Amino acid sequence: MKKILTGTLLLLTLVSGCQLNTAVAPEPIIVCPPSGFIGRDSVFTGNYLGIDIQSDAETVYAAVQTLQQTKGVAQLNVVSNFSSDVTQLRERLPLYQYILLDQRKGTDSGVQLTLEGDQVKAIYLNSGQKLSQWPANAKAASSSVRIGDTAGSLYDKLVRIRQESAYATTFERILLLTKTISKPYDPLMRQSPQWYFAYTTEPNRMDEVQIHFKDGKVSHFYINHYMTTN
Repeated sequence: MKKILTGTLLLLTLVSGCQLNTAVAPEPIIVCPPSGFIGRDSVFTGNYLGIDIQSDAETVYAAVQTLQQTKGVAQLNVVSNFSSDVTQLRERLPLYQYILLDQRKGTDSGVQLTLEGDQVKAIYLNSGQKLSQWPANAKAASSSVRIGDTAGSLYDKLVRIRQESAYATTFERILLLTKTISKPYDPLMRQSPQWYFAYTTEPNRMDEVQIHFKDGKVSHFYINHYMTTN
């Protein structure tokens, strides 16, 4: 697995370090490890950015949505937001802008789908190979995911691909990672132990905010501070 990341997945490196075990991001920029780490704060009582300790997940999501206007937050990453049954994802898939399909063990043939503006913007394999469609050798548009496909068409296409024996194992682990916060709340987000997002606090400074949950309610926050470069 290559140590490559960029775009929305740059934040993954800031959280987990250099190696990504689940994905290799498009348009590679190597960032290993982040050199601009300044320090970390933690909050275990009271509130942070208008989010109270012990708030439930749906309330937290509404609060994060307000940060789109006040802090410029556009994306929310949801840790361990896995499914193994694509047939249960009809309503959920359009809510996310980064989706990973792979075997349980993680492989170079895992598929990364990036959406923007409710359309498929990029398709990559975990090996770093860029595709215009997946599966790459599919002849029919109805049985492949292609650049420009709408978010609403993904479900039917993925269900068809899942029925092909050659690709069935690629659906053993479906990760819905990056949530578009302008979209409605996904109730299954409450099962995640952690959400995180980043925003610019001042020129050349960025905060990465981790919201940790226990039993579906906020237990604490970690705020990592970084120096960035233009």
